[in-house]
Amino acid sequence: MALVERHAELRTLAALYADCARGRGQVALISGSVASGKTELLHAFAERSAVDGAILLTATGSRAERTLRFGVLGQLFHSPAMPETVTDKIISLVADAEIADFTAANPDAIGRSSARILDGVCTAILELAKDRPVVIGVDDVQFADGASLQALLYLQRRMRFARVMVIFTEWALPRPTQAEFRAEVTRQPNTSHLRLAPLSRAGVAELLATRLHDSTAHTLAPVYHALSGGNPLLVHALAEDYRTALRAGGSRVGEIAVGQEFGHGVVACLHRWEPAMLAVARGLALLGGAGGLVPLGKLLDLSADAVAQALEVLETAGLLDGGRFRHPLAKAAVLDSLAPGDRAALHGRAATLLHHGGAPAAEVAAHLIAADQVDGQWAVAVLRHAAEEALVLHRVEQAMQAFELAASGCADDVERADITVALLRVEWRYNPAAAGRHLAPLRQARARGLLSEANTLHLAKFLVWYGHTEELADILGGLVAAGRLGPAFHWLAFLYPAAVADVPVQRAETSTATSWPHVSSMIDCVRLGGGSAAEIGTAAERVLQTSRLGEQTFASQLAAIAALVHADRNDRAVHWCTSLLAEATTRGAATWQAVIGSLRAETLLRQGDLPAASAQARAAHHALSTQGWGVAIGEPLSVRIAAATAMGEHDDAAALLRQPVPDAMFHTQFGLRYLHARGLHHLATDRPHAALDDFRQCGELMIGWNLDLPTLVPWRVSAAQAHLALGDTVAARALAAEQLAHPGGSGARTRGTALRVLAAASTVDRRVPLLLKAVDLLHVGGDRFELARALRKLGQAHDAAGDYEKGRSAARRSLQIAKACHAEPISLELVPSQDTGPVDQAEPRAGMDTLSEAERRVAVLAARGHTNREIGGKLYITVSTVEQHLTRVYRKLNVTRRTDLSAGLPQQLLAAAEER
Repeated sequence: MALVERHAELRTLAALYADCARGRGQVALISGSVASGKTELLHAFAERSAVDGAILLTATGSRAERTLRFGVLGQLFHSPAMPETVTDKIISLVADAEIADFTAANPDAIGRSSARILDGVCTAILELAKDRPVVIGVDDVQFADGASLQALLYLQRRMRFARVMVIFTEWALPRPTQAEFRAEVTRQPNTSHLRLAPLSRAGVAELLATRLHDSTAHTLAPVYHALSGGNPLLVHALAEDYRTALRAGGSRVGEIAVGQEFGHGVVACLHRWEPAMLAVARGLALLGGAGGLVPLGKLLDLSADAVAQALEVLETAGLLDGGRFRHPLAKAAVLDSLAPGDRAALHGRAATLLHHGGAPAAEVAAHLIAADQVDGQWAVAVLRHAAEEALVLHRVEQAMQAFELAASGCADDVERADITVALLRVEWRYNPAAAGRHLAPLRQARARGLLSEANTLHLAKFLVWYGHTEELADILGGLVAAGRLGPAFHWLAFLYPAAVADVPVQRAETSTATSWPHVSSMIDCVRLGGGSAAEIGTAAERVLQTSRLGEQTFASQLAAIAALVHADRNDRAVHWCTSLLAEATTRGAATWQAVIGSLRAETLLRQGDLPAASAQARAAHHALSTQGWGVAIGEPLSVRIAAATAMGEHDDAAALLRQPVPDAMFHTQFGLRYLHARGLHHLATDRPHAALDDFRQCGELMIGWNLDLPTLVPWRVSAAQAHLALGDTVAARALAAEQLAHPGGSGARTRGTALRVLAAASTVDRRVPLLLKAVDLLHVGGDRFELARALRKLGQAHDAAGDYEKGRSAARRSLQIAKACHAEPISLELVPSQDTGPVDQAEPRAGMDTLSEAERRVAVLAARGHTNREIGGKLYITVSTVEQHLTRVYRKLNVTRRTDLSAGLPQQLLAAAEER
C-alpha cells in the first residue's frame, strides 16, 4: 500500500533515528485506527534504517498468540540481522523464564528471578547497539504477550543513552487494551507519540492516483473520500472496484463504482479488531435505525458503555458516519459475513427485543421473516398486522412474506385458514398461477368446518376462477341456507350461471352504505331484466366515480364496467378501463392489469377499433400464464379471435383456436364469448354449418342459464348470418326479428346490427330503409366496424335499386371506415358485385355459387390480369390475403391456373368490372 500523507511522521522517525545514532535511545508510539497506514509507515522507516546499516529486529503482535509467553520477544531475536551467538543466549534465557514469575504486563510485578532474565535480555541488546544502531519494531503491540511487554519496558528504562530505537504501533482505542503498558511507555521522556489521522480528500486523490489516471483520481476523490472516511484500505478497495467495473464495461470513465472489493475491505477491517467490534458492527447492521446503545447492548449481551466504545472505534476507522454505515453495500457485507444459522438466530432475538420495546410491527416482522421463525402467538399477530400495513403501502412482497410465515407458525387451525385466505387473495393479484396452491388446504379447511362464511365465499370465487367447480353448488347452497348470500354472489351468478342454476337468487336491496348493493342491483337488472339502459349506466358511473381501485372495490368496479358494456355505453366503459388500467399498472398488480386490460380490449372491439382491441387483448393474454388465467382465459382469447377474423387474419385466428382451454370455461360467460368468436371464424372461412353449431350452442346455454342477453353474445344475429350463408333467408329473417323484439336488444349498437342482418334476409325493396336505420343506430352506438358493414350493404342495396350514385357514396364511406378499422374483408367486398347489373345465370360453372363475395372480387381482378400486389393495393389488403383467397377460388371453380379464371367467371360480371 502506498505511503500517502505520512511523510511528516516519516520525517519525525528519521529525526528520532538520528538522535538514536548519536547515543540517545528513542521510543516512538504510532497510534491510528485499523488500516490507517501504521504498518506501512513502520515498514517504510525500517527499510530506510536497514539501508543505513542499523540492526533491524521486527515482530508482530497477534490475537492468537497473546498468551504465548515471550512470543513477541522470540520473533525479535529470530530476526535475520541478529547474530547467532546472541540468539542462542536469548533462547537460553527465555528457557529459564519457564520457572520465573511472569504473570502480567505489570511493571510493578517483576520478581527477582524475572529481573535476572530481563537483565540478560536487555544486556544482549545493549551490547549489539555498541557497534551500530539497533531498531526494534513491534507492530500491533496491543496483542503482545505480557512477558514480552515487560522485557520491552525493562529495555526502555535502560536504553536512555544507547543507540537503540523502539517503535510500537497500536490501535487508537478510547480505552487501550494494554493500559498499564501504554502508560509506562508514554511517561518516559524519550517517548514520542505519533497519531495517524484519516486521509484528507487530497490524500484520497493522491492514493487513487497510484492506481488510476490523475484526472480520474481527482474526479472520484470527493465521493470516495466520503465513502471510505479516509481509510486507506477502503480507498484501495474502491479503486479496484472502479477498475473492475471499467474492465467489465459496466461503467464509464469517471463514473463511481462501489462493488465487491469495498465490501471485502469493510469485513477485513472488522476482522482485524477484537471480536466485540465485529459483533457491534453486525448488530448495528442488523438493527439499522433501531441500533441505539441499549438495544445493541441487549442484543449482543454487552454493556451500553462497551457498545459506545466500539461505535467510537468504528467511527474513527471511517466505517461509520454518524452511527450509520457509509454505504448500503458495507452494511450488506457485514451481515453476509454471518453464518446463516447465526444470522437467523440474531434476527430472532432482535425481533423479540424490539417487540418488547414497542417497536412498529413492520420493523419486528422484518426480523421475524429474516429469522424464518415464529416464537409464539405474539409473533403471528405482529406478522398479520405488518402484512396489512404493507398492503396499504402497496408493498405486496412484504405482505405475502408476512402472511406466509404467520400461516406456517400459527397453532390455531381456524386462524391459519383465515391467514391462508388472505394470502390467496393477495398473491392472486400478482401471481395467480402460484396462488392456486392455496386452494387445496382451504378446501380441506372448509371440509373440517374451519372457514368462516366470508372466507367460504372468497373460496367460492377462486374455485370459479381456477375451474374447480365440483363442490361449488354445495358451497353456495350452504351460504344461502345460512342466510349469508352476500352481494358478491350476484356477480358470481352473472359470471358462472351454471354453478348457481338451482340456487335461489333474490335481488339485492338498494343501499348507500357501500357500492356493492348498487352493483348487485345493476347486475340483476342486466341479468334478469328490468331497469333502463340509462338507469343502469347512471348507477355504474356512480360506483366508478365514488370508489378507488383496491381489493375491496375491484369486483364492484368490474361489475360496473360490465353494466356499462351491457347498457351499450362502450365509450364510457373504455374511459373507465383506461383509468383503472393505469392505476393497476402503477401498483404492479399483474392480475388486475390483465383482467382490466382484457375488458378494455372487449370494449375497444365493440367500438370497432380492431387493431387496438387486438393489441390490448394480446398484452392482457400474455400478462398471465394459461394456468394463471384459469377459466377467464376465454376473455382475451375471444377478443383476439374475433378481432383477427374481422381483420381477415384467419390463420392467426385459427392458431389461437388451437390453444388449449379448460373445460370448465364452457360453463361460464367466458365460454360463451369463446364459442361466439369461434363461430365468427368458421363463418368467415366458409364453414357456415360449423358456425351455426357454435351459435346455437351459445343460445342453448344462455337460455338454459336464464342469461339470454343480446349485449352479452348476439347469438341470434350471428346464427342468422350463418343461415344466410346457407341460403336459408326465412330462418335468418326470423332470428333477426326475434333479436329485435328481445327485451335486451334495444341498444343502438345491438339493434343496428340486427337491422343490418334483417335487411340482408329481406326482399330488395325493404333493404334500403332497414339499412338506413341500421346505419343511423350504429353511428350512435359507436361501432365503426359494424357501421362499415352496414354501409357496405347499403351501397349494394342502392345499386340493386338502381340508385348508383348513392351506392357509390355509401361504398366510399364504408371503404374509408373499413380502412381505418383494418377490416380487410369489408374492403374486399367493395369491388363491384353481381348486383350491378343482370347476370346470366346459365354461364357460371357449378362452383360459382360457392364463392364468397370477397373471393369474387379477387377472382374478377385476377381474371382481368392484375397481379397479386395490384389486387392488394386496389382492395387495401395484404398480398398474403390475396393468395389465400385465390387458393380457395381455384379449388371451388376447379381451375389450376390464373389464365383459366376468365373462362370460369360469368362474362357479364367481368364486363361490369371493366366498366367500373
